[in-house]
Amino acid sequence: MLDVLKHSLSLEHSGAPRREFLTASLASSLIGASSTLSVAADAGHPIRSEVMTFDDDQAEFRAHFRFERDLVERSETVTWYHFLVFTVAEGQRPAPIVRFEGMEYSYYQRVKPLTYRIHAHNLSFARDITTGEFTNTTLNPVTGETVTVPPTVLTEDPGVINSPAGYRTLDSKDPNPVRTYSFYRIEGDLVRREHVRAAPAGWPMPFIESSTSWVDRKVFDDASVTSLPMHTSGFYVAPWPRWMKMGDHKGHMIGAWTGRKLNSIAELPAAYRAKAQSEYPQLLTARWAELERPLPFSL
Repeated sequence: MLDVLKHSLSLEHSGAPRREFLTASLASSLIGASSTLSVAADAGHPIRSEVMTFDDDQAEFRAHFRFERDLVERSETVTWYHFLVFTVAEGQRPAPIVRFEGMEYSYYQRVKPLTYRIHAHNLSFARDITTGEFTNTTLNPVTGETVTVPPTVLTEDPGVINSPAGYRTLDSKDPNPVRTYSFYRIEGDLVRREHVRAAPAGWPMPFIESSTSWVDRKVFDDASVTSLPMHTSGFYVAPWPRWMKMGDHKGHMIGAWTGRKLNSIAELPAAYRAKAQSEYPQLLTARWAELERPLPFSL
C-alpha cells in the first residue's frame, strides 16, 4: 500500500484523472488488505478455555501450595514484584502517586499431612513513577504536597496455618479456618489461578487483595514439580497509608502489581538486592525463629 501511495503522490497534478487514479488505487489496496486479514483470521483454531476442577479439597490444596510455595516438608519462597500505587479520592480522578519494588519472603514447614505453618516478611522500596529510580519522596496528586515515602517493611506477620480447610492466623480467636475464593482454568498452554484474600479480622477497612497467577500447563501437569515457577499480577485495596498525608480526604488507595516466584534470594535484581543488603540485611534471610514459637492452639 505504501508503494501505491508513493507512486500516486509522485504523479504530476492532472486534475480529476489523477484523483480518480489515487482513489481507485487506495480502494484496491484496502480491499486486498481486508481479504488477507479475513483469510488469516479464519486460518487459526479457537483457543482452549475451560474451568479446571479437582477431585477433592486435598487435590485443590496441592495445586494452591505448588503455585504459592512448595509441597515439601520445609522450605522458603521469594516472590519479587513491582506495584503501582493509585490515590482514589472522592470526586476526583484516580491517579498514580508512586511505585514500589519489593519482595515477599516466606518460610514454612509441614506440621501435619497437607497442613503448613507459614511465616513471612515483606520489604519494598519506592521508585519514581516517571524515571523508575529509587526515591524517598513523591508528589501527592490530591493534596499537591510533596510527601516522604518510607520503605514498606512488614515484619509483624503473626503467621498462619494453611490446609485444605483454609487459613487460620495464629492470632485469631476464631477456631474456624477461613476459606478463600480460588478459581482455576486452562487457557491454551497455560493454567491460570485466580485468588481472592479478604482482610483478617481486626484489619482496617476497606481491604481486599485479588491476584491471577499462571504457569505453563506442561509444568503444572508434571507432578514431580513441587514448586511451580509462576508469574502473577493483581491488585489490592487498602485505607490511606499515613505517609500520603490525606487529611480529611475520603477515599482509599489501590496497588496494582506484577511479579514472579524466584528460586532464591540470589535471583533478586542486583539494584534491589544491593539496597536491601545496605538497609535491611537481616531481611535477606529466612527468619526461622518465628516457627520455633509455640502454637497458640492445638491442631
